[in-house]
Amino acid sequence: MSTDFEDNQDEHNQSKEKEIDWLEYATTEEDQALRPLEGKDYIALFIASLQTIFLPLIILIIVLIAFNFWLQIMAGQI
Repeated sequence: MSTDFEDNQDEHNQSKEKEIDWLEYATTEEDQALRPLEGKDYIALFIASLQTIFLPLIILIIVLIAFNFWLQIMAGQI
């Protein structure tokens, strides 16, 4: 059972699809040519690499030092 609203909605969707120019969204290899990076791009990549590689190591070192300090307190050495 179909209602007038559903028919109008289907017609609206079909007309909207006809309006979209899908060639805008198609990319070719020529459109994706490599561009040289700017200075700010290198800085962003450097910061991102520090966050993903060295930050977990620094956090691990801090946790191990804190754990060592806690163990020394528990053992009565400090």
